[in-house]
Amino acid sequence: MRRSQKFAISIIILGAVAAAPFLTGVVIVNMTPSVPLGLWRLDDSEITRGDVVQVPFDAFEFTAWVPDIYRKKNSWGNVPYMKRVAGLPGDLVEISEEGFEVVAGKIISTSAIISADGRGNRLQTFPLPVTLASDEVWLVSDIERGFDSRYLGPAKLSECRKAVPLFR
Repeated sequence: MRRSQKFAISIIILGAVAAAPFLTGVVIVNMTPSVPLGLWRLDDSEITRGDVVQVPFDAFEFTAWVPDIYRKKNSWGNVPYMKRVAGLPGDLVEISEEGFEVVAGKIISTSAIISADGRGNRLQTFPLPVTLASDEVWLVSDIERGFDSRYLGPAKLSECRKAVPLFR
C-alpha cells in the first residue's frame, strides 16, 4: 500500500472516530440561547433541580396549540429541546404578583409571560397553578424569550436526558 493511501485511510478512520459520538447522540451541539451554547454530553444519572436536560417536543403536555415553527424538525425527525429543570415531581408552580413563575417557592427571573413571539405568533400559556405529578418536571429557559414550560406545560421526566457540558 502506498504512503498516500495509508494517509487517506488514516484520515477517514480519524474522522469516523471523531464523528461517532455526534452520530450516536452521546454528544450534542446546542446552538440556541435557551441554555449555554456549546457541546454537551448526555448522561443517564439522576436529574435534579438546576440540571440541563434534552427533551423531545412530544414529552410536553400542552402542545396542541403550538404553531409548526416551534415543532423543530430536521431530516432525522423532531429536534429535541434543551432546557433547565426548575421543578420536580410534587413541586407547586404558580404565578407571582409581578407576573413571574414561582416554582417550589423560588421566583424564576427569566419567566415573565410573553403574549406573542418575535414574529407576532400568539402564545398560549399553560394554566397555573399546578402541582407536578410523579413523572413531571417544569422546564425553563435561561433567557426571557425562551419557549419552555410556560407555554408547553410540564414535561415527562422519564423522557428527559441529563446534559452535561463537555467542556467547563
